[in-house]
Amino acid sequence: MPPYGHSHRLNIPDKRTLLCALLIAFGVAPACLATDQHYEGIAYASDGARMLYKEEHFLFDDHGVPSRLVLYRCPSGQPFARKWDHDVAGADAPNFDLIDARMGYREGVRGTGGHRVVYIQADSRAKMRSAALPDRPGTVIDAGFDAYVREHWSDFDSAQKAHIAFVVPSQLGSVPLRVNNADTHVQDGESVRHLRLSMDAWYGFAVPSIDLTYEAADRRLLRFQGLSNIHDAAGKNQSVRIEFPRSGVLAVPSREDIDRAATLPLSESCPL
Repeated sequence: MPPYGHSHRLNIPDKRTLLCALLIAFGVAPACLATDQHYEGIAYASDGARMLYKEEHFLFDDHGVPSRLVLYRCPSGQPFARKWDHDVAGADAPNFDLIDARMGYREGVRGTGGHRVVYIQADSRAKMRSAALPDRPGTVIDAGFDAYVREHWSDFDSAQKAHIAFVVPSQLGSVPLRVNNADTHVQDGESVRHLRLSMDAWYGFAVPSIDLTYEAADRRLLRFQGLSNIHDAAGKNQSVRIEFPRSGVLAVPSREDIDRAATLPLSESCPL
């Protein structure tokens, strides 16, 4: 995938894989800042303080198209996975492409208008699977959840649940999710809002929920807790806690910074 380039049946789900693709959607940045942004998130094992990996996010304008580049880094700093997002079909439903070099895993959505395709490749030896993605209202894709939260922020004030169809490549389609406003309270002197995503289906009890904590003032994600789409050494999805501290907000990236991140070689060895 070149820098700045765009070329680049719902079954009852397995609870360890159904919501894993949500992870890459939640590296959201403050809504009040300019388009160009650069920040980090740190992923920890959910049962302790052991750091698993880091996420480095670059948000920038790619010739008029809002875009995002994410590097996933080993604790040592070596990148092992890379993701591109391009808002070619609306802020809440971008095209994206994620590749994890450790096993050759790849997933994403490509195309325009009513001719979009969702795809997944389990590893470098597996065949790429793909399916047409229906053009239906209410579809949310990848980091488009950021735009969805900002647009519907006031809707969460009521007790009414929000409903979305979130695209999950492992299902080659979308799954019904509901977004609940868990509570709002003061934390470390700042007002924060907790949201919970869960399956909007009768079998939702079998699928783990995802918990999100936002800073209420600028709608900035502070914490994600749930299943990750970044696999462990055994190729399994893992439960993580990702923190997005203010100290992780970095200087606005230059073109050189983004080009460098776009071309860094990815490590094929990074046990998590």
